[in-house]
Amino acid sequence: MLPMEIITETIQAVTLAIHRIAPGLSVQAMRSTGAIALGILALFLLIRAIRLFRGSGKQTSHKRYNIPRILQQEGATIDILNSLDQDGVAIRCVITSASSGKIHCEIIERLDTLKIHEGNDLICLFAPLKTDKGKTNSFTAKLIESDKSGRKTNRIILTAPREYTLIPRRKHSRKKVADQQFIRVKLWVEDARTSDIPFEDAAAQIAVNSFTDEGPGQSANAVINISNGGLGLSVQNSIIPETCAVGSPVVINLFMFNFREKSFKPYWYFGKIRTLVEGRPGFSRMGIQFKGMGEPSEKNGVMEWEEF
Repeated sequence: MLPMEIITETIQAVTLAIHRIAPGLSVQAMRSTGAIALGILALFLLIRAIRLFRGSGKQTSHKRYNIPRILQQEGATIDILNSLDQDGVAIRCVITSASSGKIHCEIIERLDTLKIHEGNDLICLFAPLKTDKGKTNSFTAKLIESDKSGRKTNRIILTAPREYTLIPRRKHSRKKVADQQFIRVKLWVEDARTSDIPFEDAAAQIAVNSFTDEGPGQSANAVINISNGGLGLSVQNSIIPETCAVGSPVVINLFMFNFREKSFKPYWYFGKIRTLVEGRPGFSRMGIQFKGMGEPSEKNGVMEWEEF
């Protein structure tokens, strides 16, 4: 049957239906009404078809994008977490091979010991990527071969990603310190709650732009970045105390220049060292997390500490 014959028969059928509903209408009026009704129906079906067609084009997933392959091609760094803690990065690596079942990663930086055991899930963080499902910056995979039990100490092997999510990277945004003259730091590798050191009068073990027992030997130390949650330091290896390690408690006396008062204002914090890695030749990069604040008591001048 030709298309015109189908349209004619459809119009006649609609006209007959209208005649049964409203027998008083003229034949011409019924035909016109039937044609209008048929046109509206055709328009509705066309819009519905367009929506279905557009929707079918979006039924892809993160896997269709093959994110591990994209990260490999871009040479992007991947952070492997020991936990969902914002500073819980164990190692930093790049993907060297991404097949359908395995991901080979080469370790380029160690920030902590990888505590995830083989056969368990771990979380991999990367710079956010846009997909049809929105942004993602992490995936979950199982650890097949670790850097300890594997054939290579600088490689780990993961399964293909099982789940993609978007994880907030940090609670506090970091700010780079461009001008060192407006910030001073004094640091002790001590527990604020148990140490008997009179911190206000004591020389610091590590310092930036401040006086220490080491004198000018610490003049090259620098503050890399700072946030409400901690700070990063570049410290000469020769003056780092033997007790200084990842997880060590610290006391920090931070002096920030107040431009309105034109003077340095002191702040006291206690926390712990979260990262301690090799920096430029002769230096280490130290990441410190603030756990609480301190303030001299008005009664006896002794420091009083309070956790955040």
